[in-house]
Amino acid sequence: MKKKFYINSNLERLFSFAATLVLILMVNIVLTQTLLKKIQADAEASFIQRCDDTVDDYALAVDARLKQLESRIDIFYAKLAYKTLSIETIKKFLLDEKKQIVYPFNMVVYSDKNGISWNSDGEEFDIKDRLYFQKIMSGESTFYVTNVLESKHDGKPCLIFARPVYNEEKEITGVLFASCPIERAAEYFAEITGNNRNKRFAIRDSNKRLILHYNSKWLNWVYSPWKYDDKILVTDDEEFKVKESISTEGDLVYVFYRYSEISPWTISYAVPVEDFVQLKKSQSAYQNFVLEVIIISLSLIFLLEIWFHSILEKHQILSTHIDSITHLMVRSHFEKEANKMLRKHPRSKFMMLEADIRGFKFINQQHGENVGNQVLLQFSKLLYEVSKNYEGILSRGYADHFYIFFKISSVLKAMHFFKNNFNKQVDQIKSLEIPFTPKFGISFFIPKKMPASTTAQVLITRANFAKDTIKENALQDFAIYDEKLLKRSSENNFIETHMESALKNNEFFVMYQPKVDLKTDKVVGAEALVRWQSPELGYMPPNSFIPLFEKNNFVVKLDFYVYEEVFKFLRKSLDKGEPAVPISVNMSRNHDKPERFVHDFIVFLKKYQIPPDLVEVELLERSSMDKNILREITIMLQKEGFRVAMDDFGSGESSLNMLSTIPVNILKFDRSFLFANDAKTGKLDETSETFIETLVDLGKNLKKETIFEGVETEEQRDFLRKIKCDQVQGFFYSKPLREEEYMEFLKNHR
Repeated sequence: MKKKFYINSNLERLFSFAATLVLILMVNIVLTQTLLKKIQADAEASFIQRCDDTVDDYALAVDARLKQLESRIDIFYAKLAYKTLSIETIKKFLLDEKKQIVYPFNMVVYSDKNGISWNSDGEEFDIKDRLYFQKIMSGESTFYVTNVLESKHDGKPCLIFARPVYNEEKEITGVLFASCPIERAAEYFAEITGNNRNKRFAIRDSNKRLILHYNSKWLNWVYSPWKYDDKILVTDDEEFKVKESISTEGDLVYVFYRYSEISPWTISYAVPVEDFVQLKKSQSAYQNFVLEVIIISLSLIFLLEIWFHSILEKHQILSTHIDSITHLMVRSHFEKEANKMLRKHPRSKFMMLEADIRGFKFINQQHGENVGNQVLLQFSKLLYEVSKNYEGILSRGYADHFYIFFKISSVLKAMHFFKNNFNKQVDQIKSLEIPFTPKFGISFFIPKKMPASTTAQVLITRANFAKDTIKENALQDFAIYDEKLLKRSSENNFIETHMESALKNNEFFVMYQPKVDLKTDKVVGAEALVRWQSPELGYMPPNSFIPLFEKNNFVVKLDFYVYEEVFKFLRKSLDKGEPAVPISVNMSRNHDKPERFVHDFIVFLKKYQIPPDLVEVELLERSSMDKNILREITIMLQKEGFRVAMDDFGSGESSLNMLSTIPVNILKFDRSFLFANDAKTGKLDETSETFIETLVDLGKNLKKETIFEGVETEEQRDFLRKIKCDQVQGFFYSKPLREEEYMEFLKNHR
């Protein structure tokens, strides 16, 4: 009779465990080796990326410094632009302005259209053979930066920065350029890195002549010992084209380089090949140790994970704590974990974000629920990429709502981190099959400013409130909660629900600020300014409601309400035989249909039979409106007999371009130019006086009337009178006045 053998159940379990462990170890060995290679590749890729980013940042800084040099030339250019000047006058100008030449320039030179030039030392020479002269005179370039040249002044190497000079007919009449010795140029661009020679930066022109080198003895040398053609350093994400070269010290180096967008120069950054070799050695040094640790750790983690999942499945925890689509925490579990973090770190700062997707319902309706789920999954992965390297948790709530909770060191650093990652996230979203736009609400837990009892639910509510204030504003992607936001939101809500009734009940009213002629000290006009007297909120200045009205487009109605009130007032003055001067009215940026605006404007004017010469229209220079629309409105108004002013001139980014595009009659200068003064005396500083005088001269040369707003002191008035500004308005003469007060002021100053 054969014996039956029974295997002990514990031995069976042990054998099964051992077999499983061996299998896990074999798999992990392969995985670990792959992982270590990936770590090594990532380290090298990160090093290459840092090198590439370094030269990219330096190239941007070089171009920014070139822009600064262009601005310094523009100080001289603004005094010559759009004028017809004799050569003798220009020579005198160069001599007079010699002391104004600033580092790194050593002289400023003017050339007529025949190439005959005069510098600030009174010397004369011929530059018609110079390439920069030919480029400028042909109209090919408006700002030209040269290679290294031999100075016609002293024969020494220098750089030239040139731009065209126009006469009143906007024809090129000559070239204004500044000379910069190459030693000064090297010092100027070396300031970017604080003359740190450990950073091997170099700048060479298109003839391979060195403008900057970390070793100054190579300055002005032609040095280009490329060993081979472009070498390609490859990472998993991209390819980097660099030069393999020999440094001036004889070392083998990789040269990362960029081409300047403004000049014919190449900016480079040399990295010793030995640095790459050492990086690989350091990665290999601990490879075996890491291999052993990872094998053991992965094995234990894997077994623990199996055991943990068996418990979760047994108690059905997975289904209640994890979202089935994104595999993130559900909101209820997220709130518990967030509250644990708050209790564990009561003195730490935290950041709560709530995110959703604009138009997610439309995505579901247009593409179906399956596609909508894919969008949610893609968005969750992007949010995970943002949060995985920080101490925080991530959750999906209802529909397209997501939540992230971070521990932070400071609010400023947290916002910097958020903005940087948000921009990267937007770039990735654009590459998706169905791109979408996220929006965020943000709240903070600050221990010193908030009670210790603050919960995650409170922070979520605040983040949600901040996000809701964005609504459908396509220009805003995130909002931060604060108490002022709550108060402002309540006020804005009240304003929006009462604006129609306020207009109907004549709660808006017009005030008039006189404009005074500086030659006669008499009133020659006024500006109409709208105000709101609310029974609930009291008196409100325009900056408390105009921005909101611009967003909801109610400002269009308000504009025409103001126009009609002004026309009524003028009609009443004319009927009574009282004095009347031109009144200027503001046109908001929301009027985007020129023909309709001008038609409706004239309808109101004819209704009250007001002569067009009693009305001026002010356009805002910083308006986001298309320049062509502003030009079209200006021309149409002028054909009807109105005069048009450009408001806040000089405070925008492209004032000269605006002037050449929009043929206004009047330049109205922003009050901010008068703020740079000695607070005790009200006297303007020398730089501000020079700039203001240049602006007024520019207006005179273009045959425009000039007016300054915001004049508050006698010193300001006297200075503007001295430089022959035409008109002023401001508190020095009068604050904005009601109709009756304005009429009395007008009668006393006619």
